[in-house]
Amino acid sequence: MTPPLWVVHCLDAPGTEALRARLRPDHSLHLRSGRLDPLLYGPLVAEDGGRAVGSLLIVAGPDRESVEQHFRQDPFLVHGVWRQIRVDAFTPSDRAPVRLTAPAAGGAP
Repeated sequence: MTPPLWVVHCLDAPGTEALRARLRPDHSLHLRSGRLDPLLYGPLVAEDGGRAVGSLLIVAGPDRESVEQHFRQDPFLVHGVWRQIRVDAFTPSDRAPVRLTAPAAGGAP
């Protein structure tokens, strides 16, 4: 059975650029640990294309609680880089030009 997909939209707190840079290795390690399969992720950037202002991630996970629990433990949230996180269920359109499919249960990215 294929786990559901989730979009995680995170907004940074003001003035956390240096903290984000310092915690990035720990955040990246955390993202790849646990029960979630990260499929697509990256920083949201300011309109001028400069500094990061948040993160957008698409992950496969068994349920909303598992996704929320995983991100509650992310170093970016624990140490105050992210000021807000929103988790939404996601179903890609059959007409989308890019296909995101979750790995089979128990699979690794």
